[in-house]
Amino acid sequence: MSIVRLLCDPFTHRAAGPLPGAAPQHRTARGGRARTRRAQAAAVLVALALTPLWALAQGGMLGNIGRAGEVMSRGESAVSTGQQVMSTGGQVMDAGRQAWNNRNGTPFQAPTGPAVMARDEGGPLRLIAALERGAGDPMAASSTLVALLDQGAYFIQRQAAHVTPPQDQLLATPRADSSAVSIDLPSSPPGTLFDLGSGRARASGPGVKIFALSVHANLPRRAGRRALDPIEQHAMLTTSSVQMEWPLQPELAMEPVGGKLLVWASEAGAPFPSGFGPDGRLFTADDPMVRLPRGYTVVTLDSRGFSFDRSREIALSQYSVQSTTDIDLSRLAPADAFKAFTSVMQERYPFRSAQPMDWGRLQGELADRVRQAGDQKDRQATGRIYADIGARLQDGLFRVELRGAGGSQGLTAGLDTGLSGQSQPRGITPLPLPGVWWLPDGRALVGSVAPRSAADLAGLRPGAEIVEVNGESMSRYIGRASRYSNRPTEAGRRYDALKLMAYERDAMVLKVRQDGKDLTVDLRQRLAEQPAPASAAPNNESLSAFQLRGPSGRQYGYIVLSSFADGGGNLDVWERSLAAANQARLRGLVLDLRGANHGAYQLVPHYAASFFSYDRPLKLQGYAQRQVDATAKVWRTRGSLGLPPQLPLFTQGTGYYSAPLVLLTGPECTGPCEMFSAWLQKAGRAHVVATEPTPGAVGMTTRILLPGDVVVHAPTVAELGANGEHYVFGKGVEPDLRVPVDAALVQRAMTGGDPVLDAAVQWLDGRPQAR
Repeated sequence: MSIVRLLCDPFTHRAAGPLPGAAPQHRTARGGRARTRRAQAAAVLVALALTPLWALAQGGMLGNIGRAGEVMSRGESAVSTGQQVMSTGGQVMDAGRQAWNNRNGTPFQAPTGPAVMARDEGGPLRLIAALERGAGDPMAASSTLVALLDQGAYFIQRQAAHVTPPQDQLLATPRADSSAVSIDLPSSPPGTLFDLGSGRARASGPGVKIFALSVHANLPRRAGRRALDPIEQHAMLTTSSVQMEWPLQPELAMEPVGGKLLVWASEAGAPFPSGFGPDGRLFTADDPMVRLPRGYTVVTLDSRGFSFDRSREIALSQYSVQSTTDIDLSRLAPADAFKAFTSVMQERYPFRSAQPMDWGRLQGELADRVRQAGDQKDRQATGRIYADIGARLQDGLFRVELRGAGGSQGLTAGLDTGLSGQSQPRGITPLPLPGVWWLPDGRALVGSVAPRSAADLAGLRPGAEIVEVNGESMSRYIGRASRYSNRPTEAGRRYDALKLMAYERDAMVLKVRQDGKDLTVDLRQRLAEQPAPASAAPNNESLSAFQLRGPSGRQYGYIVLSSFADGGGNLDVWERSLAAANQARLRGLVLDLRGANHGAYQLVPHYAASFFSYDRPLKLQGYAQRQVDATAKVWRTRGSLGLPPQLPLFTQGTGYYSAPLVLLTGPECTGPCEMFSAWLQKAGRAHVVATEPTPGAVGMTTRILLPGDVVVHAPTVAELGANGEHYVFGKGVEPDLRVPVDAALVQRAMTGGDPVLDAAVQWLDGRPQAR
């Protein structure tokens, strides 16, 4: 008997409006009522209760949650305040100032004359940014802001962790029916004044302020937003009016190599570079200088020399900061597209050291298959060839889709027989249930069966033991079927094989032992009998929160998270849930990530910052992001997710949670879930509980468009750890507490229990309590 029981109905926090009413108590697909009666009869053994955190608001306990959310949503939180100190006065990154003063021993170059203007209409009054996403894209527009940010400290002093404080930001919201955004310039701009003769900030006198016009996309929705916070300024920077080159080391700032800057001179005759100088870098002592008139000037950066423009209205083109834009090979012949694809992968694949591949040999081996599939216009066959490459790479990020009139459709290697795993709801958030469990003694037990699936129609029920598949023992079948999986870990490939998909031209005949009898069924024959799956309505909310009571009687929080995407207000919901846990003085938090398999990294840094304080922040010193520079033929590296390693991540107020934290992970915890878990585990902030490691697939992908509407999502940006090793890829996140899978665990799971959650609560109960 599990110690877990849902004594209260799950709920969903919502960004606005009243909380919904009671939902039906969770039951498994079969025998739910009987198990409920059994649980009630054995209530004396129950030691764990789940109560919605919103219930703690009764009696005025959570009256300040709204104000706590406002603090986080204004952009004037302690994170921004702490970074404001770093970004003003030149208090950090002294090396940047020294580089300006003493670059190669070259003295400061005095201005040689006035800047020559392409047009001089007195200086710009308005800037226009052209957006990559235009009309008819309301979702993109609602999560995008165009920002004119003071960037003098970043470019002049090379403060990689520079954050523009709220008062120095000018923001504009794009309209869904427009592909451009304009910003009207104030007569006297905010920002820090710099003396380019010394590279130092100054309060007044002659000098310049330097701005870049940037686009920040995929932003979380915040009520009453007034500014971009530090995470959003760095991690969600998608394009900029300045063309920037990633550095070779993650702690360095990106170097401007082109594009346009907006410069404001406080007095006529202010010096400013007219070119990059012999060292090829901007704002170093060998730059040739000119004098600017007072007011605004747009400077175009060019290796042949800069140009200057003082038109009243100027459009600033945008340059991508991260090169994950689509690679379009769709207009090529299939054979030529495949050859180009292998060339791109040979040049840009970032995990070549972990998963080496002879791309030239692969191109020769598969060229005839690609040509034949193309001649027959068989895009399914074409897609399977590319999917096979992902399986050879054993790269969980590599994914193939087929586009059509109804949208993109993932290409699966086989047909779902109903044993690929189901889900149980915790509030509105689903948790995965394995379709088949693999025991250490080699037995395979059915854990869940999809209603009206081929397995269900064949009469299979949870608890049945699968003895053979297609005449092979389970161990032999798994060894053969795992080749269809692209997961990099052995546990991950076995997990995919246990889904028992029906592959093309393969039978799916199972010999099972059920209720003491041997039964033989052909699931592939049953596939034609099952009805078409109903399309589920999209669910943008991904978080459910409860209150737990452990065997000791101590109270804990329990949050189930299925995605790190915002979905229209999840960050506010998250902060309110943590505020509720703090108000209730809960002594620990269990964060259930077992179903967090969505590919969005959007809220990973925000969520992680919630568990770190101003005096003990999270610094990503051991993490980096790497991609190839195709022009220079070198690998360039910046901070993980674009966050500088020097940037402290923390939260203050009721949104900061300081009590012990347990993470529940599993084979569906991929990508962002793994990154989040690894950050917290390696920082010593969380205890990971699971039955096995996570799949080991963290990184960014680029869409490669191929003939026949075949799309390959291929990794081009790697997430690295200290010394350049892959801290998750191919390894996964190892649990601190591994829950052994045995027959007793499977039995408890099939009867509505949750042994992994039980283990987490028991671990929390066993910790000494602070006095």
